[in-house]
Amino acid sequence: MEEALQYSQLITNIVIIILFLGLAILVLRLIKSIKNISARVEKLSSDVMEVKPKVEKLIDKVNGVTENVNSIVVKVNENIHVLTTVVDKFKVTADNILDFEQKIQKKIEPSVLDTVNTISAVSVGIRTFFDKLKRNRKPTYRNDDDELSEYLEERAVEINKELEDVNEKLSNLQK
Repeated sequence: MEEALQYSQLITNIVIIILFLGLAILVLRLIKSIKNISARVEKLSSDVMEVKPKVEKLIDKVNGVTENVNSIVVKVNENIHVLTTVVDKFKVTADNILDFEQKIQKKIEPSVLDTVNTISAVSVGIRTFFDKLKRNRKPTYRNDDDELSEYLEERAVEINKELEDVNEKLSNLQK
């Protein structure tokens, strides 16, 4: 039994030694990993230190831009009442012009339409007169009368053309 006890103690000692060796190897690897992590943290720290002045400059520039934007907004807010006043005056002026146009249209339009209707009626009357004159004309055999009738006929054609032009213009005005 003693021998068994010695063997078990020997096996226990071997297992303990193996465990201590494994633990030593594990500790060495942990130390190596910690050194790697420490080196990376130092590199990251140095990178952050290099970036820090650039970030500070960027923040200063952003602050400057913000101050400029704020001053612009303040100036716009100060001058917005001027713009509002100008827009209101423009609106009042436009309304006045529209009112003026409507008043003029109401006053002038009836008289213009009456005049157009009168001119149209007169032109129709003149055309009717000349048409009637042409139909009632009796041929004569005298030389002077032939010249007169040719002259009147030519004049009637010219007057009819002029009256047609006037009627066309009047109908355009009525539209």
